[in-house]
Amino acid sequence: PAAAPAPAARKARQCNADYRWTMPKVTAFLEALARCGCVAGAARSVGMSRQSAYRLRARLAGTRFVAAFDGARKQGVRARFAA
Repeated sequence: PAAAPAPAARKARQCNADYRWTMPKVTAFLEALARCGCVAGAARSVGMSRQSAYRLRARLAGTRFVAAFDGARKQGVRARFAA
């Protein structure tokens, strides 16, 4: 009898944390944003997109996150121009 073909290797499932905003990602994003002032660069540094960062900001409108986002961006812009 012929041997059955080996099953195809399955691609490892992504954890939700890989493509969703988590508290550690938000914290790291805000820290990166405070350093560089660039939303796209800060988002990329945590594996997210610029668009998703702005969607998160819109979704959390009226919370402390918006103030932290704006403050970190301003701090990063000032740091970039000071350098």
